[in-house]
Amino acid sequence: RFDALLVSLHGRVLWSGDHATASKTRFRYSEVDLGGRHCLPGLVDTHAHMIMGGAFLSALDLSGVASKAEFVRRVAAAAEDLSEGEWLMGGGWDENKFADRSQGLPRAEWVDEVTASNPVFLSRSDGHMVLVNDVALALAQVDASTPDPEGGVIERDEGGRPTGLLKDTAIALVRAVQPVPTFEQKEDHIKRAAAYALSNGVTMVHDMGIPTFTGQSLDLCMKDLSVVYWNLAQRSELSTRVYACVPLDAAEELRAFIDEKGGWSHQSEMLSFGCVKDFYDGSLGSETALFHDPYASDAANTGIRIHDRDRLERSVRTAIRSDLQVILHAIGDKAVDEASEIIVRAAEKEAAAAAERGRERERRPQRHRLEHVQHVKGKETLERLASANIVASVNPLHLLDDADMMLEKLGEMRSGAGRSYAFKSMLESNVSVVFGSDWPLVAPLDPLGSIMAATDRVPPGHKGKAFVSEERITREQALAAVTGAASHASFTENLAGSLSEGA
Repeated sequence: RFDALLVSLHGRVLWSGDHATASKTRFRYSEVDLGGRHCLPGLVDTHAHMIMGGAFLSALDLSGVASKAEFVRRVAAAAEDLSEGEWLMGGGWDENKFADRSQGLPRAEWVDEVTASNPVFLSRSDGHMVLVNDVALALAQVDASTPDPEGGVIERDEGGRPTGLLKDTAIALVRAVQPVPTFEQKEDHIKRAAAYALSNGVTMVHDMGIPTFTGQSLDLCMKDLSVVYWNLAQRSELSTRVYACVPLDAAEELRAFIDEKGGWSHQSEMLSFGCVKDFYDGSLGSETALFHDPYASDAANTGIRIHDRDRLERSVRTAIRSDLQVILHAIGDKAVDEASEIIVRAAEKEAAAAAERGRERERRPQRHRLEHVQHVKGKETLERLASANIVASVNPLHLLDDADMMLEKLGEMRSGAGRSYAFKSMLESNVSVVFGSDWPLVAPLDPLGSIMAATDRVPPGHKGKAFVSEERITREQALAAVTGAASHASFTENLAGSLSEGA
């Protein structure tokens, strides 16, 4: 602890200590009195989507909608401002927030009449399900004869006709016919997102990029880093630090980019890279998260596995061979088990192969990650994560929306201590835990809100009562998850996450 801090004009900590001795240092400085307030390191969000987030700031926000009537009214109002044929983009809706749950999930017929001249694309709050209207379905040529793609679902009515709801990889069917944003538009989205981040005290973001399952090509995903982000860094137009990830299948291209640039970051140190991400399963709200046992709400459903396991393991091995950090989305307990087993197995095979080949390059420490880790089978799972040094990038703010839904979809036991949002159990098992928001898909970019959610665990409407109080963690543990531990999870502990000299 200290009561004085010297910071350079470039934001680097030069010295910390007792205020009375500050004047004896070799530095010249002007003084800012914080008036007894605390000084924290810049906060880190370990899971966001900056290009999507910047676009979302000007899109239709349905996060507060509580009824079908309000849903339709907001969509109709947004459509009035569009020219014929222009896409109506938006999202944030959550059917669990509807006052009358008997209305069920939204359907294209809800909005077809008020959007007859415009294709519509409205993401659910988790990003794993979207509502499109009949105009969009027609543009994408999706009808009763269209098969479900691997790892996705086209929801259908009793007659087999699409209802307008698309899940996971099925989203790409409509994304494929949407206009592709220009690099300049993406730059503007990132700058808007960065300004929003700074307004919430976030000085570093781990950007998970635009998922390929939503329809963006692998080449464009890679160019989001190599062209869009790189150009912003070159022009000193990144106002927040960004750790930018690309899809797992772009591992070889990313390795080539790292070799071309001669390192893991831009010289400004505002942009770093070296991570590849993919999806193992879907989400709880869309009932596509993968579980060992069926959903309590649907005895025939255990969720979906987005990729073939053998193919995914080969891709993970390629990434590890290239000395990249592997990040896998895993929400259901079976997804967490299988994804972590794949990382462990791939790492062991690559270590053996590397030993046979001889050392090829100086390798980084292995800090692979699972994103979300919402539900786990038990202590054995957590011990596997800890022993393999797999980071759990979790989302405390999601708990506030999921608490009641978990009981409905999973039952009391799987929603309880040691099984769901098990932050304290993770830390007690020596798992490295960091916090992300998944903005703009699920929650706001709000690390302080994440701290409160993890320490209090009180969802709206619960009258101050914690949801599974046994899994509450301390403020110190929660603060570490958005500072030191979070920067360590991106190999940037010397740049961010602490107030130590040089950071």
